[in-house]
Amino acid sequence: MPNVMKAIEIAQYGGPEVLKPTERPMPEPKAGEVLIRVRAAGVNRPDVFQRTGNYPVPPGASDIPGLEVAGEIVGGDLTHADNRYGLKTGDRVCALVQGGGYAEFCTAPLGQVLPVPAGLSDIEAAALPENYFTVWSNVFDRGQLGRGRMAGTRPCWCRAAPVVSAPRPSRWPLRSATACSRRPAPPGSAPPASSWVPRAPSITRPRISSRSSRPRRGVASTWCSTWLAAATSRARSPARRMTAASY
Repeated sequence: MPNVMKAIEIAQYGGPEVLKPTERPMPEPKAGEVLIRVRAAGVNRPDVFQRTGNYPVPPGASDIPGLEVAGEIVGGDLTHADNRYGLKTGDRVCALVQGGGYAEFCTAPLGQVLPVPAGLSDIEAAALPENYFTVWSNVFDRGQLGRGRMAGTRPCWCRAAPVVSAPRPSRWPLRSATACSRRPAPPGSAPPASSWVPRAPSITRPRISSRSSRPRRGVASTWCSTWLAAATSRARSPARRMTAASY
């Protein structure tokens, strides 16, 4: 194995142009970790926050961005008890990592590594650990979305939930209702004027000024707060369930 690897680092805080190729020492897997040759890495909102200086790197974590990867195992502590899948060198895997995904190689705890499902490419598999599983945990495990239920999703600068919970008639006859805010919505996808969206502010009487052009850290945007209040008021029924998740 080489002593150095290629990686993408954040040279300074700013836009995408501050991401620069560099060389870093090869990471060394610790006990219970494996070394993965990265074939694809997911891009998530925390990566953007880190690049703009709004997401401090946790102590002990790599300053290289990237929280989910897909690739193949090239080494590590494969005899550890956390190797529940019997993984071995050369296996295709995807993993949730604490930074370091934007590189040729990355270490990951065995408890956060799983085989790539059959039929998925590396690019598709790289979107599973952080993105897809977050949605699955909240929508299906906690929210218990299933046959005959209706899901209403509010994608606050996040596209994963509507995609994961999209109806698949061949399996689950789900009904879905999705609303898009102005900023991330592509042309033509804004809610119609006749929908409940334009009426939500008058219904909920939001306490946050609608003049705020962007959400502040730790405070939901006016649009999200308005939607949450409206949804909460309509979910107060034994037959209804509401799961709120922020990412």
